Amino acid sequence: MNRESVQNNFQYLQVTVEYKFDKGACVPLRVHTIVISAQHKASTPLEKVRSDLIEHVIKAVVPEDLLDEETLYYLNPCGSFIIGGPQSDAGLTGRKIIVDTYGGWGAHGGGAF
Repeated sequence: MNRESVQNNFQYLQVTVEYKFDKGACVPLRVHTIVISAQHKASTPLEKVRSDLIEHVIKAVVPEDLLDEETLYYLNPCGSFIIGGPQSDAGLTGRKIIVDTYGGWGAHGGGAF
């Protein structure tokens, strides 16, 4: 998969980037944290899911020079994710609608939108 294809197909990924401000420009320094919760088949071991996410998603999307030894990875941090959809998570935090409204960059106080 090329970078554009991965970006279009995995829009649910969360990445926290550390920036510096340089004469009004917001310049990325490094990726601080990557959080991915990906639903998978019960027959797929969790470690395979995690290694596949690193190889086929993170390395394909995140520029290598922004990853370092201090980058934090939370890949299916709650363990196996077999049951998905509304029966698994109602998504009541309001984050998705905020991203849909404002894009990936913006301040928010933390309450539901």
